[in-house]
Amino acid sequence: MLKDPYLPLFGNKCIGLTNGILDMHGPVRVPTWTTMNTTSDVGATSITLSVAVDWVAGEEIAIASTSFNGREAEKRTIVSIDKSNIDNPVLQLDKPLEFKHFAATETYGEKQISIRAEVGLLSRNLKYKGDDATTEVNQYGAIIFMHSAGDDSLAARLSYTEFTNVGQAFKQGRYPIHFHLIGEVPMSYALGNSVHKSFNRAFTIHGTKYLRIIDNVAFDTKGHTIFIEDGIERRNHVEGNLIMMTKRSWSLLNTD
Repeated sequence: MLKDPYLPLFGNKCIGLTNGILDMHGPVRVPTWTTMNTTSDVGATSITLSVAVDWVAGEEIAIASTSFNGREAEKRTIVSIDKSNIDNPVLQLDKPLEFKHFAATETYGEKQISIRAEVGLLSRNLKYKGDDATTEVNQYGAIIFMHSAGDDSLAARLSYTEFTNVGQAFKQGRYPIHFHLIGEVPMSYALGNSVHKSFNRAFTIHGTKYLRIIDNVAFDTKGHTIFIEDGIERRNHVEGNLIMMTKRSWSLLNTD
């Protein structure tokens, strides 16, 4: 809760880690995100994907905007999946789409450019979340804060985990997944996770080197979703992440 007692440095409603190892691993999901194969218009109740997936009915997805308005990204629940064409599965959705999501290959002179809405899997079997009763009302979610003396005495390995109702709005340092002044962390990574409904960024890399942030999906976050804090952070590997519907935050940095 917002007014609960604070741990020194770490705050509250958190997992705080120093001089230790944190492992959170859900079952591997393939892929964590892909693209649409064909355009879906307003009112469509299904989408067709461009690759085979291991996704199942009942899981949540997010579909990226293909207009100039990033708020046209949409979250839906999969009702059923037709895999008769295994390379282009058709997902039936729980409710019609409110916006058009474009997917096609366009030809410009001699060049062909594939322009397709991305689709990210939000659900994971392992979940880390703030409570449903107070989180959204207070914009005050759960966080993971990792800090050491910068001597590589800490390792955090996070894979295929769902983080939702996370981040604590308008508070510096209170991010869903925060690597804080640790130094070199070659054993640490965030791989294949999803972060959605975050009130303060998603991944923060501060005074940290050799961290890997790979193939994650982030949707509906406030402020810089992947935040490299001081500009001195080197040799971090950030690749293959899907970021959708980033929102402004009025009480962080001006760039947020």
